[in-house]
Amino acid sequence: MKFLILFHIVLSLQGSSEEFVSGALSCRDFKNGKFVLINKKTNKRYLIEKSKDLQKEEVFDLSTNKKMQKDRYYKILWKSDCQYILLLDLAKSQHDETDKYINSHGGYLCTIKKIEGKCAIIETQFEGEVFASEVCKTQ
Repeated sequence: MKFLILFHIVLSLQGSSEEFVSGALSCRDFKNGKFVLINKKTNKRYLIEKSKDLQKEEVFDLSTNKKMQKDRYYKILWKSDCQYILLLDLAKSQHDETDKYINSHGGYLCTIKKIEGKCAIIETQFEGEVFASEVCKTQ
């Protein structure tokens, strides 16, 4: 019996040390921290800061590096470690009728599809439209 308990302890320690050594990120690593998203099509850079259930976004013009709009705040509703819903926090962010429509129809469904290094491919869905973005962890 003692051998069996010791065997399980050694296995669990071995598994956790391998994860630590490899440094591979998981979906959980994208729940909190600072991130950057570059959208070359719209010429925008997004600085994103996430905490457990809140996301703050700052948007900059890629060519001038000037802030383009006021910060936007989203409520995050986690469905799983790799999937969440973003709803614009209407009390903290400037908004229009489109933002209200998106919120009233469930918000944006975001799914972390793939993680490579410090970056994740996140697929965002709303009313049948799907687009993918690369979000990279900075801190």
